[in-house]
Order: sequence, then structure tokens, then C-alpha cells
Amino acid sequence: MKHLFYFIFVASILISCTKQVDTSGIATPTTPTTGSTVAPSIRFFNVMDYGNDTVLINTASTGALARYYPTAYLKGVIGSNNIQVIFGGNTVVNVNVNLLAGSSYSCFIYRVGYDWKVSVVADDLSTPTAGNTKVRVLDFRTQAYFSYINVHFSSPGNLSLDYTYRNFLDHLSFDTYTVFKTITAGTYTITLSNSSTGATLKTVSNVVFASTKIYSVILMTQASQTAADALNNIQVDVEQHY
Repeated sequence: MKHLFYFIFVASILISCTKQVDTSGIATPTTPTTGSTVAPSIRFFNVMDYGNDTVLINTASTGALARYYPTAYLKGVIGSNNIQVIFGGNTVVNVNVNLLAGSSYSCFIYRVGYDWKVSVVADDLSTPTAGNTKVRVLDFRTQAYFSYINVHFSSPGNLSLDYTYRNFLDHLSFDTYTVFKTITAGTYTITLSNSSTGATLKTVSNVVFASTKIYSVILMTQASQTAADALNNIQVDVEQHY
């Protein structure tokens, strides 16, 4: 089967937008095929606000990768896969990652200081039962990394979901944070608060988590802001996996 790649082109007017929440999902949501001999699938996210970068997976380009506009799931190979990130004409990441047959992954591109990195997270895309949805929270707040926050999901008539004491890249230390949690499908309000003081930092309303769908809630900050300012200006991106 030919390897299909989703080429992303974002016009300058879109790049200038201050989009905070995307609940629309990828352009053509699909569930990657699974099986012991099926090639793994991986999609890429740019969680920094330095501008577009380009990803090469096994030398094949994804095209320009903008913040808030991840790729679709792309085919890798079973075993070692080479991932390169190009920014400003320079190769800023060149790593090999092992991907398992029939598995799906998300790869997040971020920068700490001048050091570019990738975080590859396994995606369990088993379909939720009718009336339910699955969500997880991933923290990429590079400018407010030392501040712990709570994340509260609430919806009238439904049980709430809480994450407490979340911090930058904590999914690397606690892999349970990469697991999608099942909640009742519906319209939710996401509230971020300071774990130490309880003060509300951000409220995002009318976030729809649809039945049988799967989502990542990604927390980000602006690179140009101080840690204190960034804590009070956390950016929330809701991305549908299929």
C-alpha cells in the first residue's frame, strides 16, 4: 500500500490567529488499522509558537507544521523510525524512535530554551462505547513549568473529571497520564486552577466531547512571556484523534 501523507498548508492569515481551542478534529478523522503485521501510525503536533516547522519521518516530509494544526496519522515502519525536525532551515531534532506493529502514536515537538525535543506518546484508539468519550490532558507549558495546576472537567448532569497537580511533561514520569479516561459524552467546561492557591487561571466553556470519539487536551504557553504571565495565560488546545 502506498504511504499517504497529509500535507498541511496554513495561510498567513491563519498563522496570525489566536486560536485557543480546536474541537473540530483532524480534517478527515480515521482510525489507523491495527494488527501484528500492520505498520504503526504516528501524527505530529507543534506545541510551540515560534512558527512553522517541518517534520521528516524516514525522510518523507509532512510539509509545514503549524501550531494548532497537527498532521493526520501517517504510516511509519515496524521498529526503528527516524524523525527529523527542520526549523529555520536547520535540523534541530534527529532521533530514532521504536514503533510497535499495529500501534498508534502522537509526537509532540517542543523547545526548552534553545533545545528542541520530541515526546512520543502511545495512543490507545479503542473506540469508547456509545454515549461515552475518552479524554486525556498533556502538559507542555514550557514557560510555567514549575507551577502545578488542577484541571477540572464539568458538565451538567454528568460526573466530573479531575486532574490534580499537573506539571510540565509530567506524562514522562507518570505514564498513566497518557491513558485516555472515559467520561460521558457531552458539552463540558474545562477549568484550570492553581494547585497551591486554588485560584482560577482559565475557564474554557462549551467544549463538546462527542460520543465514541477520543480527544487530547493540550496545555501550552507563549514562549515570549515570563513564567508569572504565562501561568495566567495558559493556552488550551482540544484535538480529536479520530
